[in-house]
Amino acid sequence: MVDIHFNQALYEACPTGMLAIDEAVRIRWINPALEAMLDLEGNELVGKDKSALPEGLHALFDETDILHLSLNGDGERWLYREVREVADGTDTPLRIHFYQDISSQVLAERENDQLRKKVDDLTITDPLTGMANRKATLQALAAQVTRTRRYGNPLTLGAMRLSHPDLPDTPLPDISILSLAHYLRERLRWADIIGRYENELFLLLMPETSRDDAEKLLQQIIQECREGALSELDGNPNPDLSIGVAAWEKGDDPQRLIQRTLEDL
Repeated sequence: MVDIHFNQALYEACPTGMLAIDEAVRIRWINPALEAMLDLEGNELVGKDKSALPEGLHALFDETDILHLSLNGDGERWLYREVREVADGTDTPLRIHFYQDISSQVLAERENDQLRKKVDDLTITDPLTGMANRKATLQALAAQVTRTRRYGNPLTLGAMRLSHPDLPDTPLPDISILSLAHYLRERLRWADIIGRYENELFLLLMPETSRDDAEKLLQQIIQECREGALSELDGNPNPDLSIGVAAWEKGDDPQRLIQRTLEDL
């Protein structure tokens, strides 16, 4: 014979939040642990169906794994839930919901995501090549364009794209990207800025350089690569390299200069 009083005492002592919903889809009872999680008295919920509760508590009647509850005056709660069906002492079926408060874990994950975003926003180097990433390249180009506007010094932007001649739409392996990056770093001047703008596309900022001189240099690099300068490229001794070059003109902003350079590829 089931000891109803013992079971009730057990539910009340259980540290896990518990809620019973009857056949009429009304709350039959909740235990003290759930009252503490929700910061509500049981008599505010018992006997009520979904329509009789504030909208922020409607999720109590859902059966998803994770509940997001909005509590009046006390922020938000995230609860992990499991559901079991049992019969009470009168053989009436009840659906018992078991809850664990995971609000601290959810908030910690949110904070971690925000911190990761801040770190990403501050990162200026490409993780593979160690060169300037897209963000840093755009910042450097903006600074160079401002300088050129002010003093009238020449500025040329180059672009170099590496691809596999037989598989033009296939991403290249890291070793290929690294080989080109290392060679460009050795081949260009210390004043030039090399940035990995996209996966296989590098932008080359060349201050104090005319368009003709920049194009001549990049053509030489292409010829050297075709003659074996990129011998590290496994299975691709003759990489397909394309270049684009554009010199700053009056009225150019960084995006317009990049657009004209890429159009020349």
